Amino acid sequence: MKLIWNLAITGMVAVLGLSLVLRWLGAAGVPLPLLSGRFPAASKYCPNRQECVKVFAITFSFRILIFLMVGIVACLILYPGSGGDAALWIWKRWDGLHYVNLAELGYSGYVEDGKNLFLVFFPLYPWLMRVISLLTGNTMAAGLLISFVCYGVGCVFLYRLAAFELGQGAARRTVLFLSIYPYAFFFGGIMTESLFLLTTAGGLWAIRRHRWWQAGIWGLLAALTRMHGILLIGAAGAELVTHVGRFDWKVIIRKLPALLLPAGGTLIYLALNWRVTGDPLAFTIMQQHWSQGFCPIGETLWYVLQNALNYPMELVRYQIWIPTILLFPLFFTLLVWARNQFRSMYTLYGFVYLVLNYSLSWLLSAGRYLSCALPFFLFAAALTEHRPKLTFGIAAVMGLGFLLNLYWFLTGGQIM
Repeated sequence: MKLIWNLAITGMVAVLGLSLVLRWLGAAGVPLPLLSGRFPAASKYCPNRQECVKVFAITFSFRILIFLMVGIVACLILYPGSGGDAALWIWKRWDGLHYVNLAELGYSGYVEDGKNLFLVFFPLYPWLMRVISLLTGNTMAAGLLISFVCYGVGCVFLYRLAAFELGQGAARRTVLFLSIYPYAFFFGGIMTESLFLLTTAGGLWAIRRHRWWQAGIWGLLAALTRMHGILLIGAAGAELVTHVGRFDWKVIIRKLPALLLPAGGTLIYLALNWRVTGDPLAFTIMQQHWSQGFCPIGETLWYVLQNALNYPMELVRYQIWIPTILLFPLFFTLLVWARNQFRSMYTLYGFVYLVLNYSLSWLLSAGRYLSCALPFFLFAAALTEHRPKLTFGIAAVMGLGFLLNLYWFLTGGQIM
């Protein structure tokens, strides 16, 4: 049974991946029968500055509202008598605890059992927290402020990207779906989600407008935020070839320094590993402590399915394993629908991002990781065009999931 499962999953993933590559090749001028290299025309609607400011104001205010609501619940209901600090340290859990400690102690100073286990956490976010804490006087407040601001600016870039492709209405739905996605409350926590949203959305926007050096800088910052930031190299390469309409190696080589700039972020991260431990690949050893490593996607989905059905703690099934097994077919099906609707920079990036996130040996945070799978929110916005009932249904389900997950997170549930 397990062998059949692995073959079926691997086969479906391989077929979809191959179809996306072939469509990209068709757009690059490679003659392929039965495949069109054309993509639907972009809206090319460009929001003005006033509209962008409005998007920032609304999304930033939304984050503040969630923070205030959580703070009231924490101070008055969950931890009565604890004082106003509960509004901050309620977010200092799971990875948030480690980011605070890294910002305060540094990678060399934050050690457990004599090991630098926390090198697995990428450095840009704790570095920014350390700097901003000089202004706020509190590391947790610095982390939250970074998240609020990055979320607002990231939504502006995503809004501009969606408006350029799909128009104003779809851009609004894109930001709406992102904001009420069941794990979107992490955008307002002491986590890297908002920073990765900003750097990825900024990178994709620059790529789509063919501003290659800007894209490279955003990609470098994304690669310093998470390992997946380096995937922007692929998105940029796919778009460059699509834009040129053929494999013009002179053009590609000329743009290559800008396209490869995100690799600089990875090199800085490796240099950090080397400075702390003397081994640039030390993080690969530290990952073993966290039960993290590469696992074929079929194997990952198999153990996730088994845990969804049989995990001994029933509540954890609903908090981790059942959502994880359900999210993959939802995102995969959405990508199948979008494969002929969007440019290859979106579909190829979305495909690799999805597959890599589901190729981990112990996948506890799939829902949170997918909150930054930005092309999928564009896909959902396009799918709901002129479908108000579907829009309402998706928004209602997402909103309920958002509230339930936030409740579980605040009460110590396995939402991480």
